[in-house]
Amino acid sequence: MKTKTLLALIFICQFVFSQTKNEKEERITKSEFPEVAIEVIKSLPDDCKRLKFYKETDGEKQSFEVKFKYKKKRCSLEFTKDGVIEDLEVLTKFKTINEEKKSKIKDYFRSNFTKHKFIKAQKQYVYQKELDPVIFIKNILKNTTTEAPNFEIIAEVKTDKKRDIREFTFNASGEFVNFRIINPTSYEHVLY
Repeated sequence: MKTKTLLALIFICQFVFSQTKNEKEERITKSEFPEVAIEVIKSLPDDCKRLKFYKETDGEKQSFEVKFKYKKKRCSLEFTKDGVIEDLEVLTKFKTINEEKKSKIKDYFRSNFTKHKFIKAQKQYVYQKELDPVIFIKNILKNTTTEAPNFEIIAEVKTDKKRDIREFTFNASGEFVNFRIINPTSYEHVLY
C-alpha cells in the first residue's frame, strides 16, 4: 500500500514539475554558438541590429537563441543544440492580433481564470525542416510568409486563491494548445 502511494506521489510530482518552465538563460559570445547556426545568422538582413547570443537550459533540454531588432521589431531566433532552427518569434502587441483570434484567446482567459493580466505577446513561427532556413527567416522578417503563426502569451493569472505567471501557446486559429507555469526567477530573462 505504501509503495503504491509513494509511486502515485512521485508521478504527481513529475507531472507538476514537467509543466513548470525552469528556464535558465545566459548570455554567451558568438564563438560559443553552434557553427551551423552562425551560418544561418550570417544570412540575416544587414539592417538587423543589437544581435545578442544566449544559451538556454530547461531541465535536460539545451538550446541557443539569438535576439535582435529588425525594423523596430524585437525578434528571437531559437536553435537546437545542433544548430537547427526551432522557431522565430516576433514580439507583438496583443491589440494587433487579428480580431477573431484575439476574441478566442480572450474567451479562453475569461472562461478559465478569475483574473488575468497580459504581460507579453509573441508571434511564433515554427520551422519546418523541409523549408530553406534562409528563405524561412527572410519571408517572416519581410512579412511575405504564408505561414500563420502560433501565439505565445505570457500572462499573470488568478484561479480562486492562487496566482501564477504562465506561458500559453495558442495555435494559428487562436485556439488554446497548452501552457507552462513560469518559475518567477526563470522569467527574468524573458523581458527585453
